[in-house]
Amino acid sequence: MISKEEALKGIGLSEKEIKVYLALLVLGQSSVNAIAKKSNINRVTCYDLLKVLSEKGFVSYVIRSGVKYFEAVNPSKFIDDLKEKQEKIQTILPELQQIKGSIIEKLNMETYEGINGLKSIFNDILKENKQTDFIGAPRMLKSLEFYFPHFIKQKRKQNIFSRVITEDCKEMFDYKKKSPKKYIKMKFIKNNINITKIIYGNKVAFLTFNKENSIGILIQDKELAEQERQLFNMLYSKII
Repeated sequence: MISKEEALKGIGLSEKEIKVYLALLVLGQSSVNAIAKKSNINRVTCYDLLKVLSEKGFVSYVIRSGVKYFEAVNPSKFIDDLKEKQEKIQTILPELQQIKGSIIEKLNMETYEGINGLKSIFNDILKENKQTDFIGAPRMLKSLEFYFPHFIKQKRKQNIFSRVITEDCKEMFDYKKKSPKKYIKMKFIKNNINITKIIYGNKVAFLTFNKENSIGILIQDKELAEQERQLFNMLYSKII
């Protein structure tokens, strides 16, 4: 079972504020001196805490003969405050959900299936006509063996430069040897790469090359593309 201290902390009171409030519950209407003594907190600090508790609505006071006497508000007020906050949230909830929905709608995401679908992404790279960063799975070459040479030919014709991070394997080394440095710079890692990621312009594409189920997801989002490009740069700079 949760303690009263933990419960009060959960509604925003500090440890010292809790001590003062609990002391007031025991004492009833009291002066600062009596509250300070009961809560074992020095008088100046206690007065400051009472002021904060008063502003938060946990404490009230009256002045008699020029002396302030403080009193803890009824704990049932906490429930009333929570209900009021809940009602306020309920009134704006539809608007908040609409804002969230509009953000999702703004995220331009397209899904492509099959090898022919993936070709659409590569055609879009040519259309974008900007530097392209690949984290490339070797199986991409085999899966697109009839299309990829045409893509590369057109890519070079448009002078599109690519940086590539790929697997340390013979197939990719052979590809590097045949590729002019003017158009491509490749770096190799020991890890297996099963998903190809392509960053170009304000777009990021994720592609899987499976014989029976190849899928491509193309996302157009400036912030995402910039973030992915920064991550690519970090990885690229660390590879010798």
